[in-house]
Amino acid sequence: MANEEQKEFESKIFEYKVIPAVNKGATDGSKWMVVMHGLGDNLSSYTDFCSELNLTGLNYLLINAPFSHYFGFSWYDLPPAGKAYNRLEIARDKISELIKEMKDFGISSKDIILMGFSQGGLMAIDQFISQKNIFAGVVALSPRVRIREDWEKLLSEKKLKTPMFLAHGYYDEQIPYQETFEAINSLKDHGFNIDFTPYEIGHTIDLDEIRALRDWLNNII
Repeated sequence: MANEEQKEFESKIFEYKVIPAVNKGATDGSKWMVVMHGLGDNLSSYTDFCSELNLTGLNYLLINAPFSHYFGFSWYDLPPAGKAYNRLEIARDKISELIKEMKDFGISSKDIILMGFSQGGLMAIDQFISQKNIFAGVVALSPRVRIREDWEKLLSEKKLKTPMFLAHGYYDEQIPYQETFEAINSLKDHGFNIDFTPYEIGHTIDLDEIRALRDWLNNII
């Protein structure tokens, strides 16, 4: 994780907040979760989320998306602003640079969990597939699942074994449940290791969802 002088991780790529593990417990304290918010939101909305997860030995790195969107930020543009997903590649490259910063700091990609809600969930899956690095896990809550066209070329046996936690609300008014459900089934058909659970909610994060995610994370950290 950090070096002997216990320097704090710093990023020159993103506005960020580090929430260090309160204690290591039975873990080695090496795992980090990169937390990516949804459209029009910002990192401060997820400090309570991290507290509610209440996991021993997990460090959190909350980041703001790179583009302004009203009173918050976005990872990419939505129609009708040009084409859908415009600027996504820019965000993808910035996240890749962040992963490099973390590796240079001494954090192995195998100790990084990519997590996001909504747009952030899309970015978590996109980054996982785009990177040659192997990650500890991927979490996407209420995501729109959009895979880059050349994604099958980027697959590997190790990548397919990476645990993924995906969840979506039946009554999501922003991203239709059926759309995400069909995309996830497509990923499963290609061999991805996905734990998918639907919830009786809209476009939000539910306490039952957090409890299920906590149990899942405890198995990989």
